[in-house]
Amino acid sequence: MVWVKRLGLLLVALIALIIAAVIYVVVFVDPNQFKGELQKLAKEKANVTLRMDGDIGWSIYPRIGLSLENFGIALANDPELMSFSKAEFGVQLMPLFQQRIEVDSVRLENLTANLKVDKDGNPNWQVEAAGNASSESSPANDTSTESANKSFTIPDIALDELALVNAHVIYEDERTGMRSDVVSNVTFTNVRLDEAWPMKMDAAVTQSNLDGSNAMTANMDFAADFTLFAERQSVSFANVELNTRIAGDSLPASPLKATLNVAQLDFDLPQENASLEGLKINTLGMDITGQVNAYQVLSAPEFDAVLDIAEFSPKSVLSQLNIELPEMADDNVLEKASMSITAQGSTDSIKAQPISINVDDTTIEANALLNLSPLNWDIAIAGSNLDVDRYLPPVKEAEAVSEGGPDMPASQGAASEQDLIPVELVRSLNGHVGIAFDNVKVKNLQLDKIELDTTQTNGKVRISPAQVHLYDGVAQLKAQLDVTGKTPEMTVTPSIESVEILPLLKDFMALEKIRGTTNLAGDLSTRGNRIEDLISNLNGDLLVNITDGALLGTNYTKMVCKGIALARTETLNESAFQADTPFETMRIPAKIVNGEVSTPGLRMQSLTLGVTGDGVISLPTNSLNYETRVALVGSKLDGSCAVNQDVANIEFPIVCKGNFMDDAASLCRPDVKGFISAIAGKEIAEAKAAAKVKLDAEKARAQEKLDAEKARAKEKLDAEKARLDEKKDEAKQELEDKLKSKLKDLF
Repeated sequence: MVWVKRLGLLLVALIALIIAAVIYVVVFVDPNQFKGELQKLAKEKANVTLRMDGDIGWSIYPRIGLSLENFGIALANDPELMSFSKAEFGVQLMPLFQQRIEVDSVRLENLTANLKVDKDGNPNWQVEAAGNASSESSPANDTSTESANKSFTIPDIALDELALVNAHVIYEDERTGMRSDVVSNVTFTNVRLDEAWPMKMDAAVTQSNLDGSNAMTANMDFAADFTLFAERQSVSFANVELNTRIAGDSLPASPLKATLNVAQLDFDLPQENASLEGLKINTLGMDITGQVNAYQVLSAPEFDAVLDIAEFSPKSVLSQLNIELPEMADDNVLEKASMSITAQGSTDSIKAQPISINVDDTTIEANALLNLSPLNWDIAIAGSNLDVDRYLPPVKEAEAVSEGGPDMPASQGAASEQDLIPVELVRSLNGHVGIAFDNVKVKNLQLDKIELDTTQTNGKVRISPAQVHLYDGVAQLKAQLDVTGKTPEMTVTPSIESVEILPLLKDFMALEKIRGTTNLAGDLSTRGNRIEDLISNLNGDLLVNITDGALLGTNYTKMVCKGIALARTETLNESAFQADTPFETMRIPAKIVNGEVSTPGLRMQSLTLGVTGDGVISLPTNSLNYETRVALVGSKLDGSCAVNQDVANIEFPIVCKGNFMDDAASLCRPDVKGFISAIAGKEIAEAKAAAKVKLDAEKARAQEKLDAEKARAKEKLDAEKARLDEKKDEAKQELEDKLKSKLKDLF
């Protein structure tokens, strides 16, 4: 136990010696004599100019050191940038006996700094050197600047601790009208060049307008291992962890919390290169990972980056942001999404390729090139399995019934009073977008493939073309929107090839009125920025051909037979007729003038019917005033029609009037007066034909009799002529005989 007693006495002696040394230093050493040395040390070690207005005193706890109040700091020879109410410098004990000071820790308290940038962009912490204006563009000056930068060396630093306590920095920028107020505490330990400095920082940041309005606050905790490499002039942060909490009235949700981790962040000053690896961000239930490399950061910045967002719930994120989603047809949408982006760029352009996005069951692959000066883009998007209807509001029964009817819902009326086209936005567009999507459903339409190619420039948006594969056919559209003038103008060239119209209308409008293979071509134009204007200014031509089809729910043969029966006051067994009107071809040439559609060349042909039609369909009023003329043709008339062959080929009028969104069967009806006129016209025609036949027969008989009389008269005349000729010959012979006799008597 003797060694324990001796060890105890030794410790007591050492403690007594230390206390005596401390007392000696505090009593007999005046710390103010070190002011000059401290200023010199700051200048040499950190290139900092110290202002020391207060006295230097001794600090005993928690370590022996020097305490300084009321001093300021300037960087190099610049004006004073900040001031401190108190500073404590931990010093080594033994050098003090030799009237030297060696600092091993620095603690700065209550920093106050007011940094300002005026409306011209001049900061108050920077003083322009004389003669700069005259040598801004001088190559020699640029060379000297580079030489100065290269000759700059980081001073040797060796501290056990460097602490900044309750630092208060105010930054105001008159150019942006913004103010930042920062209160922070920073601690570095083991401050040595080329070695890691464990660093901890907490900060409270308030950002607002210059008058303090629209304030936003952020509380941050930061930890990292900081390394400063003197010779190669580079810095490194390792094991970075940042926790933030942001609050403010302008945020969609407050507070917002986020955590950021970085495995390694390096910055090389001479090469101006930076690299960030092992980036992890967690916020709002999203996990974001990635890495970033930047080059020539201070002179001509370029970067490449890879970012990945693991599967998350967009619906949950929006809910946390207090963003209320509209009611959707499917409550299970926006439950899962993920994203991956590979990008590279500079101050001139940014290229993202590829961009991979998954949302619910939809996959999207995209490439994007964004040129920044002047601003333009080239974007290509390809995707599959998009059900737009899942994201649209559910169609309620009442809305489905009234949709498109004569009574416009209030919301639709309000929408029609609003501009549809954001003119100023369209005028600013400048780029190209290509889209290709497989397996798309929208408004219940099943689209096998959508392809769209569009350019936007100088206030014009061109689609050339948009092509959709649907219902065993192809629909194509070329269009242009022109907003260079006061009123937006549109031209559209639609084309449809071999599209089955029945499933299309059934899926799109729950409308089962017509069946057949449809082809369409035309040119349309309109102008305006509201629905009613676009409809009332619609002009153009369309040609529609439908083959191997039928008018469903409407039997024109029945209508004709019913009209004939009514005209003749007869009855008809209507239940025996088929429900539809089949046809082989239907040709509809449409002329559109200011939203009024006329079809003077409409023709429908089937084995039993021939239909022509004309009239006006008014798109602005959703009304039609139309007349079709139906002729029962051929030999295959409906067997249920009590009157058939006797009315074949008569054109009977069917009149359609009313709102064209109503049931077709209720709009169209036989024109009884027209039927009576048609039937009467045929009877009159038949009577005229019979009278003509009888007259022709009488004429024939009279002509025959006349011809017989003429023949008999001619025969009699010929006989008389023969007798006369005979007598003439006899007289001639007698005269000749007499003449001969006289001549004979003469000689």
